[in-house]
Amino acid sequence: MRRLLGLALAAVIGIVVWLSIPLSRSGLTADPRPVADYAEALRRIDGLRAEDGAAIAPECRTRLFTHGARAARVVVMFHGLTNCPAQFDSLGRIAFARGANVLIPRLPRHGWADRMTDQLARSDAGELRTFADRAIDLAHGLGDSVTVVGLSVGGTLAAWAAEQRPDVDRAVLIAPMLGVARAPGAWTPIVSRLAGALPNLFVWWDDARRRALLGPKHVYPRFATRVVAATLRLGWMVVEDAARRPPACRTIAVVTVGGDPAVDNGLCDRAIDGWRRSGRAVETYRFPARLDLSHDIVDPEQVKGNPALTYPVLVRLIGP
Repeated sequence: MRRLLGLALAAVIGIVVWLSIPLSRSGLTADPRPVADYAEALRRIDGLRAEDGAAIAPECRTRLFTHGARAARVVVMFHGLTNCPAQFDSLGRIAFARGANVLIPRLPRHGWADRMTDQLARSDAGELRTFADRAIDLAHGLGDSVTVVGLSVGGTLAAWAAEQRPDVDRAVLIAPMLGVARAPGAWTPIVSRLAGALPNLFVWWDDARRRALLGPKHVYPRFATRVVAATLRLGWMVVEDAARRPPACRTIAVVTVGGDPAVDNGLCDRAIDGWRRSGRAVETYRFPARLDLSHDIVDPEQVKGNPALTYPVLVRLIGP
């Protein structure tokens, strides 16, 4: 019995020690290789689009709105978890009408026509980092000044770009997933480590409706714990770096939703505080909880999305 108790205690201690080890930053730093030429950018974007094969829903393929030449400004828009480029179509067209070239790439493992695909279970943080680098590199061929906009997981990528890419002029974070609402703050690295090590689980967005999820029909009705682990690993790195040094990009704007049921606004505030202590101005806007908005305040088809209310704020912060 004593031996069993000793083994159990040793196992518990081992788990505690393992959970306390800092999350690995290996492979998550930027590797900028910006494209300077418009024609070369178009050629590489064609390659990106070629990756949207027959398995990808037509409405979920990478989108490019271009004025036919290099513009003064290019906006890259990263969509959210289980969504696809269709999410940013309306907002992207507004940015295009205001003079920018706009690139809305499909995130890895998103946009499958089979909404019950298991692709998200294969996600990892390095893949997300490589994707963000690639999109920002392409953007440089489309415009002189690069703005990166992202929602949720895409907001985490925008936050990562703010920290890592000095060639980004402006980063606009919309409800970024730096942590999750149900396990906030210091639980974030623990959740990331466990979700990355344990067998993957698929979680329904709406456990009652399941496949009959309300809202946009291209959205996966469930998400994988593995993609949450990957996103939180990047998000935690952003929070830690924000406390240590100024962000690399020139300007930052952050939009959050009061009472957001999906993400941890507290960690977002912590990153903002770190950036401000470093002397960098950060514009912020939080929609009041009383408005009862969706976490997704970008997709016009989203339940409780209310673009009539949210778009004026988003358009102002994304800029002219």
